[in-house]
Amino acid sequence: MHITIITATKSDKKSLMRFYKQQHYSAGLLGFDHTYLIKSSSEIIGAVIVSAIVKNNPQLFLHALVIKQAHRQKKLATQLIQHVLLQHYCQNIFCFADEALCYFYHLNGFDQIAPSQLEQRLLKRYLGIKKTNSTLLVFQRKLLPHKNEQ
Repeated sequence: MHITIITATKSDKKSLMRFYKQQHYSAGLLGFDHTYLIKSSSEIIGAVIVSAIVKNNPQLFLHALVIKQAHRQKKLATQLIQHVLLQHYCQNIFCFADEALCYFYHLNGFDQIAPSQLEQRLLKRYLGIKKTNSTLLVFQRKLLPHKNEQ
């Protein structure tokens, strides 16, 4: 299976939202978004959204990481996250995930952090989701040192 990871464009929005709906996942764009797709031929088989929410936000929010059911357990989510981390290597990236995914996020360079480390917009969002998912955790990908700082 040949796959490609691309940055979505405005023309991909309808097919992206259709993909999420087909996967029974409610996803939305939050503002200042970067969306990355995994395609096999021309079919979307995975997607993730990275949102700044407001301009120049130092905290990016990784969300809506979904792989089509038939393509799971093939490390595609890991490939997608690694692509995101390369694209945003100099920015802090946060995500929320159920505690069952703790190992997955640790393997992909994220550390669990206290919700109090989130800026106000993300904290409010986290607390809202936490009301319906008591096992929700916060993860952060630490900034990597610049090559000339090593």
